Amino acid sequence: MKRLMLLLSVFFLCSIKEVSAQNYSWNNLPKIQKTSFKADTFNIKKFGAKADGITLNTKSINDAITACSIKGGGVVLVSGGMWLTGPIEMKSNVNLHINRDAVLQFTADFDQYKLVEGNWEGRPAARNQSPISGTNLENIAITGTGIIDGNGDAWRAVKKDKLTETQWKNKVASGGILSEDQKTWYPSEQS
Repeated sequence: MKRLMLLLSVFFLCSIKEVSAQNYSWNNLPKIQKTSFKADTFNIKKFGAKADGITLNTKSINDAITACSIKGGGVVLVSGGMWLTGPIEMKSNVNLHINRDAVLQFTADFDQYKLVEGNWEGRPAARNQSPISGTNLENIAITGTGIIDGNGDAWRAVKKDKLTETQWKNKVASGGILSEDQKTWYPSEQS
């Protein structure tokens, strides 16, 4: 009798695993459509952007994205240079293309990232706007071989075990706040 119960239990557990695997198989994932964009190109320079690494180009880049989307889509070109920006809001039918010799540098100025409604672990919560965001979009892409620098050192928490001892000492000396267990560094306005 015990042997029969054991065999039935093993069979039952194996069948649950099989049903579970079917629910989450690759075949059940939604099909993603390939993007397709008009050939129209909107160079951010024509919207007043400056590649000097000092000028905040948020408005110019977002204006180019909006104009591109309104005209039915195309490519928003970030050509060579150092482009300082705040949050970028993508729009439908836009390919944000960053040329090979371009650096899109997000500002460390926290005031540029407004508070937005979001959630944390299923509960409503306020958070800062992401460097690149969008809502209910379709047919979008970020392409090119340029660099997107999110400036994570300005806002990202850092765990001690991710740095060398010297890097950790320098990070702590820069300001910021340490967790109670002294194993996580959080940025502050002074850091």
